[in-house]
Formats: sequence, structure tokens, C-alpha cells
Amino acid sequence: MVATGPMPAAPGMAARTAAAPMAAAESLGFATGGAQDVENFRENVKQGYLPLPTDVTFEGIAKDYYFDTRSSNTSEPCTDLFCPIYSLAAAPDPLLGAGGDNATQLYMAVGLDSGKASDFRRPRLNLLVLLDVSGSMGESFSSYYYDQLGQQVAQPSGSEEQRSKMDVAKEVLAGVVGKLGPDDSFGVVLFRQMGRDIADTSGTNMQAGLDAATGEMRACRTCMEADRAATENRIVLITDAQPNQGDISDEGLLARLKANAADGIHTTIIGVGLDFNTELVEGISKVRGANYFSVHSPGEFRRRLTDEFDYAVSPLVFDLSLAVDPGSLGEQGWKVLHVYGSPNPNDTALNAAGTVTQVNTLFPSPKTEEGIKGGVVLLRMRPPTAGDAPLKLTVTYTDRSGRQFSSQRTVAVPEQALPASGAVSSDGSSFFGSSGVRKAVLLARYTDILHDWLLDQWAAVDTSRRPIAIPATDCASLPADYCPVPVELYGQRSIAGGCALDRWLLPDGCLLPPPYPVLLPLLGRWERQSEELAVGPEARRAFQEFLPYFEGEMAAVGDPSLRQEVELMNRILAA
Repeated sequence: MVATGPMPAAPGMAARTAAAPMAAAESLGFATGGAQDVENFRENVKQGYLPLPTDVTFEGIAKDYYFDTRSSNTSEPCTDLFCPIYSLAAAPDPLLGAGGDNATQLYMAVGLDSGKASDFRRPRLNLLVLLDVSGSMGESFSSYYYDQLGQQVAQPSGSEEQRSKMDVAKEVLAGVVGKLGPDDSFGVVLFRQMGRDIADTSGTNMQAGLDAATGEMRACRTCMEADRAATENRIVLITDAQPNQGDISDEGLLARLKANAADGIHTTIIGVGLDFNTELVEGISKVRGANYFSVHSPGEFRRRLTDEFDYAVSPLVFDLSLAVDPGSLGEQGWKVLHVYGSPNPNDTALNAAGTVTQVNTLFPSPKTEEGIKGGVVLLRMRPPTAGDAPLKLTVTYTDRSGRQFSSQRTVAVPEQALPASGAVSSDGSSFFGSSGVRKAVLLARYTDILHDWLLDQWAAVDTSRRPIAIPATDCASLPADYCPVPVELYGQRSIAGGCALDRWLLPDGCLLPPPYPVLLPLLGRWERQSEELAVGPEARRAFQEFLPYFEGEMAAVGDPSLRQEVELMNRILAA
């Protein structure tokens, strides 16, 4: 059953009549869509539970930090809507150190800057809030409700976290109304089984709720016919992501959201509580114009839809593509090994046409003297093994009105980042073209060690004993292109359709970035359950080696806010 609030020109949408300020900023950059945080990961570790590998993304981690990728040779200020700023780095693997050949790794950061920040104002907004009122939303913020093992977290009485998700959701709805302006419109759709009021009921039918919200928006003629450059049509889904009825497959939800996006209806997903299933919404949030947040306390919930509201509902750049000129590639030319920070599947790195990453959406993000909040995409690269092929890059994107823009640049590669031999250095030296690329490399490696640990730990508790499959197309390069140690140390073996590793994390190996095609089949394999936090002996040694490196780099970039990651790793080691 679905309940709705009104919207103009449709039964459910109501226009606002009270004025509310619209955001205008003096200095903005961009951040990618998709994951806007990794709070689900952090909170599960804090509560003593093993997170899922899909709880961790580089873009989610990066959204907590500012990145300044400018260097002394940065060109004249850009006046375009989107202005990429390139910065290179070369540094040895923190686990392997300076030992062995090819110990130094090459990275390039793409800073997501803008030359049009002063022009930003939030578009006119047609907003539908799709609110989950199923039984699990009646639980407290820190309870596991959806658990195959039937376990829940006991919280002290009187704690704010004991307040139900539904109580806080109702407060947030009131806060959203306060953020709207006189030209905005607003509606509410409740998805549930029965009843008239906002009360938690049994069962979750996300399909019915989404279909109802979509129907309301499409029935709003003025919404659908509005100028897309000046108007944003958005559905905000508030849920603990425990769907148990209807079409809950990634394909079913994904198809619906893609169809909506094609018609200019975008989606924000706000996941509530410890059992928010990021393995489900991580796939959904790849959709054009989509983003998602996870929240674990009432105060944090309110902040997500107040302090960050105008940015979260205002995508400005779409269909961003970064391509290396085919003349720069080739068997002995430049090679892109991995892309960090794009919420899209990382399957374009070896595209024959040179496309190395595609980002569906960029949202505005604050810019200060420290840099742009979350404003970076990072590429791990292999330099030419012969010759001196230039690193020529082309960027294309469209704006809200559908106009396409393109720019090309040959990136200056400092000698320190590109040894004359054409192979990466093995002397342990490091080079960083900016503080932003240094911080990005640090967080990319942090993402890698977390992913590797979680893949190994979940494999250890997986009673099915099915191997984590690496597609055949990646078997020759993983781990060979990433680490100079013998592949036998990782226990690489052939399986049907590809290969597998006995272990992903070795204290005397390298940090391996799992490709997206490795993570994608795991979605749904390990359902959200209260698996106890644990770390194996090899992973423990790897974290113990990684921690001093992390603390040293934290001091080098001068960002004390990175201390939260140190504290988190210490929690993991204490398990």
C-alpha cells in the first residue's frame, strides 16, 4: 500500500508558499556521484561487526577530505564549467617497500575543479520523498534487524541511538520542507503494507514504492515539461535497504532508475542504520544523477538533509569521460591499471578506444584553501616501457542543458615520476606533484588494504567455499602488473571462467586493487548479517606494517582529520 502527499499538476505534489534561501557559493569544485561516505563501514567496525567489501569505496572515503591537486606548473585559471587538474605521483608500495624490481608505483590524480563556481544556484526543485515505513524502520539506529543469524545489537537505555529510524525520518521530512523555496514543489510517498499514518508496518515492497513515486512525478506535467537546465526532478528514497517483497534484483531496480534518469528524474538514496545493505544500493547508485548516503545517528541523519541538501540535489556535470589518446597507448605505451573514485564499473581501463574512466555525474562540492572536498579521481598507471609516448588526455562532458564540451591536454610528466629507463623505479624514492595527489594515493592504498582484508576474511567464513573469481581477461595482469613478487605467493590458480587467489592480502606482498568485475558477482553473496569483526594473522601483520606508513603520510600532507582512519585500523587490530 502506498500513501502520498500532494504535488502540483498531479494528485501528489504541493507547491511551497514560504520562502527559503537558495545556496550560492563563492568557491566550488566537484565530487562524483555514487557513494557520498563510508559511514556504514565505520559504524559496523565500531560496533564490532565485519563490514561487507561493498561497504568500502574510494569515492566514499574521499568525500571526507579535501584535495588540492594544483602544482607550481598548473596552467592559467580555467573558466569552463569543469576544469580537470592533473597531478602525478610515484611511490613504492608501503608493504613491499623498496625491495625487488618495479617497487615504485605511478599514479595520476584528476582534480575536479570548476571555473563557474560563482554562478551556482540550486535549480528549482520538484522533490518526492519515498519513505520506507516497514517494520525494520521501527527499530533503533544501532540494531541489526535483518540478520540470518537472528542477532541484534543491545544498546543502553536512554541513548539517542535508541530512537527509532522512523521517528528521526519524520523529523528529517520537516527539515526538508524548511529547505525548499517558493518555486519548489514537494510530495511524500510511503511504501508499506497497510495503514494511513506514518507508522512502521511489516514488509518492504521497494518496487511498489518506487513505481508509485515515479508515477506521481510523471503525472506532474509541469515537472516533466520543465527546462532541465533550471529544474531538478528528484526522488529521495529513505530506507534501511532491507527489501523483502517485489522485484528487488539489482537489474529490476536498476532498470527502473535508469529509465527515470533518461527522463530527467534523478534519485538520492539515504540508508539508515547498521543493516543498510550497501551491496544492493552500490549497484543502483551507478545511475546517472544518483547518489547515496548512509547514516547511523539521528544527528547525522538531520545533517545529511540540511547542511548538504543543496549540493546533494544539484548535479551539474553528466557523462564525464576521460580518454587517453590512442597514440599514447599501445603494447609499450601508457597503460591504465586501475581507476579510483569513479562510481561506475571499473571495466573501461583497457578500452581499445582509450577511454579509461566514465563518471555519470558530478555534484557541486565545497572548495577551500585546503582544496576541493572529495574532488579527485585517481588513476594507477604503468608508464611506457619503451619510447617516450606523450600522455595526451581528452575530457568530454555535458551540462544540465545537454550541451557537450570537450578539451584536450598533453600532461607534462616530470622526470622524477617517469624514470629515463621507462620502467618504474626500484630505489624506493617518492615523488608527489601536489599534496592532493599524495593524499589521494594514501587513501587509495588504504582502500586497497581494507578491500583485501575483507575479501580474505569473508572468504574464510563463507561456508560455501566458493572461490572469489577473477575474470579471465584480468588473470594475466592481476597480480603480475601490480606486484613484482611471484604470483605463486598469492596462490593464483585457474578456475572455470578465469582464476582465483588463495589470498588477497600479504604482509610481504603488495596492496592489490580488486577490479570491479571481481566485486560485482559478490553482491548478494554475503547478505548483511552480524558476523563478528575479525582479522586473520597475515592481514594483522599487513595492517601493522601499513599503520606507520599511514601516520607518516598523514603528517606529510598536514591533515589531522585522517586520524579517524588510524583509530579505525587500531579498532580492527584490536579485534
